[in-house]
Amino acid sequence: MMNMAQEIALYLQSEAAGTLGADLFIDDVPPTPDEAIWLNHTGGSAEFKWDAPDNWRKLSLQARSTTSVGAHERIWSVITKLLEPDDGVIEVAGQLYTVQITALPALQDKDVTGRYLMKSSMIIRQVQPVEESWLEAISQLTETVLGSSWRVYRGFNGTCRPAVSWQCTSLQSASSSQSTTKVTKQYVGQIAAKSASDYQLAAQMLVVGLAEQVKLPVDDADGRWLTVINSNVAMRSGDLSTGLITVALMGRVTAPIGALPLMATVVTETQI
Repeated sequence: MMNMAQEIALYLQSEAAGTLGADLFIDDVPPTPDEAIWLNHTGGSAEFKWDAPDNWRKLSLQARSTTSVGAHERIWSVITKLLEPDDGVIEVAGQLYTVQITALPALQDKDVTGRYLMKSSMIIRQVQPVEESWLEAISQLTETVLGSSWRVYRGFNGTCRPAVSWQCTSLQSASSSQSTTKVTKQYVGQIAAKSASDYQLAAQMLVVGLAEQVKLPVDDADGRWLTVINSNVAMRSGDLSTGLITVALMGRVTAPIGALPLMATVVTETQI
């Protein structure tokens, strides 16, 4: 079983946030040096009831320094590297992770030598992008409309800003003929901008872009186009820089050969 604290520590070391065994530690921190950061497994109640326990961990992040400013700057520098990785997600040894901060850094009581301590807590989750043709179609449109400054996450929530995280939330089907089925999928994109004005602009660009597109090209064996049925945006209460965009897509799926029921055998008898 992988040690997620070790994985995150290796990532921080690669980002020059510290050196393992020198000023970056896991679970046990020595009395020296004065300037140090460390990660601890905290355990506790299960936040994600349906997720396999191997896929996430609760960790605490602590920093110490001879000055309160030093401890503050050190822990916030680490948090920034965790929440805004250069590649959009944290990658260590082929595994991808995202970090969710559950408690902001707070100043603790000084240690026995008078050094300043700060502590935060977080949840580390292992993620994997979803590979699905319809999701890829709407993600590519989002990248085209918003431009390269925006990240688009496929099937999981990212932490970088600005970004849109797309997930499929519902699916419906209805037979349209003996050989095809009409499928409707609803996708929800979580928009996270850097400001309220950036959010308003991005939301408008996406809604207009979807309305103008009408049909999305899709690389799928069942067809070449998806129809955009409708789209709408809702701002999240209390946070003017984030919100949700909901899009319904419709396409036709061809039934595989042999999947259709065969006609019942017709039996005729000659009567004399």
